[in-house]
Amino acid sequence: MTATTANLLRRINWVTTLFLLLTPLVGLIWGALHIYAMGVGPHEVALFAFYVCATGFSITTGYHRLFAHGSYECSRIVKIFYLLFGAAAFQHSVLSWCSDHRRHHKHLDDEGDPYSITRGFFWAHIGWLLVTDHKRAEDFSNIPDLVADPWIRWQHEYYMPIAVFMGFVVPFGLGWMVGHPWAVVLWAGVFRVVLVHHSTFLVNSLAHRIGRRPYLRAISARDSIVTAFLTFGEGYHNFHHRFATDYRNGVSRIAWDPTKWLIRALEMAGLAWDLRRVPTESIIAAELDCDSQRLVERVRGTSEQALTHLRERFAEMSASVQRAAAALTVRERELAEARKQWGRDRADQMRRLRAELRAARLEMRAARVRWEAVLRELLDGPVALPSR
Repeated sequence: MTATTANLLRRINWVTTLFLLLTPLVGLIWGALHIYAMGVGPHEVALFAFYVCATGFSITTGYHRLFAHGSYECSRIVKIFYLLFGAAAFQHSVLSWCSDHRRHHKHLDDEGDPYSITRGFFWAHIGWLLVTDHKRAEDFSNIPDLVADPWIRWQHEYYMPIAVFMGFVVPFGLGWMVGHPWAVVLWAGVFRVVLVHHSTFLVNSLAHRIGRRPYLRAISARDSIVTAFLTFGEGYHNFHHRFATDYRNGVSRIAWDPTKWLIRALEMAGLAWDLRRVPTESIIAAELDCDSQRLVERVRGTSEQALTHLRERFAEMSASVQRAAAALTVRERELAEARKQWGRDRADQMRRLRAELRAARLEMRAARVRWEAVLRELLDGPVALPSR
């Protein structure tokens, strides 16, 4: 055995590698034989769907938006749910996951990024997990807030037994209760693990390859509805890397972000609070900045007169959008404060504020339409100078 081969073998994280390779292989072979012989029953499908949601959302709403970014606060029972079913996702403990993730945000696309897309799609998707390079010494110095939490330390210390118990033993028990223990292990255990694994992995790979960059053009992270559908709403990745502490990824009201909807539902149920929202005017300012960079690239090499004209058009339209965004931000804050107040006039006040908020949203939408029309004109058409 050569020294190079020996070094490569030492670098391999054998436990993780075997698990990531064997789960889809076992699922393929066992699944084909079982479905051919026994078919598919409603209990397996129902428990598969429950476990996909329980473990998938424990990663997105729990590991990611709560623990890694602190985008909201939640009750102890919700936190324990995340810790139990997050472990069942077999993506390591909260401490390990969040330490890597915060390092990813701090060193995005640089050498310090543990799953940098600059090292290739395969590396970002799964390759980084197959080696021990970034795990030679556990360093949780970047997550002191999480290390201080006794429940999170408990999950880290007993991660593997919790993961096995919640990920396979509990499905077996549920399956035994409905008369199909091994079928439920296949569906809610093996099939589900593979699906949730690669759904999460796509955020590290596909979300840095396809889509738009409307908030920050200097990074690889992108916004894509396709990725969002595949990742529980985590596909608006350019927004997320620009505004990491916002509890939303899909900031638009109609954006596909079930993780955002779940957090909002928990807030309405009194199980979550202090949801962090970036002001609308800050979001619009980021978009305008990106549009400004695109315009600069478009007019590079043109005359100073043409450049001055474009700057004037840009400043005029961006000022209009910023005024509308500032007004909308004020209305959103007023409504948020009014929701916390109680009194005899609360109902009338809420109706008035909602009407004002709707009007502000309509004005914001109209300003954006005007802005986008001008932007298309400036980007796609010739650089026209005003007549003298």
